[in-house]
Amino acid sequence: MLAAAVVSSGLAACGDSTGADSLSLVGTWDLIGFSDAGVEAETTGTWVFSADGTVTLQGTVTFPGEPTDDISGDATYEQTGTTVVLTFGSDTTTWTLSISGNVATLTEVEPPPANTITLRRR
Repeated sequence: MLAAAVVSSGLAACGDSTGADSLSLVGTWDLIGFSDAGVEAETTGTWVFSADGTVTLQGTVTFPGEPTDDISGDATYEQTGTTVVLTFGSDTTTWTLSISGNVATLTEVEPPPANTITLRRR
């Protein structure tokens, strides 16, 4: 299921953040970017991170020349500073978080080119 792959991949960091509150994922975010092994996809959707450690995903991902995949579902997350662990079904992945202004970038902890998820706070 692509949703598991999306949640299992990427968190890349750029920009600077200060303070724990500025690094919090709690809230509603628009999915504005996703890359898998360096290949950028067109994205739509919303991710809602709740304070109880749950996240609801709604949206789509379309890679060049591929059909559009639905990435809707529920997951859990645990955030400790700039480290975020996402669990979707039986898949658990670790990401590095960077927030600059209202944009959060998650980069999967893996050798380059790592998967990335880019979100914009609503």
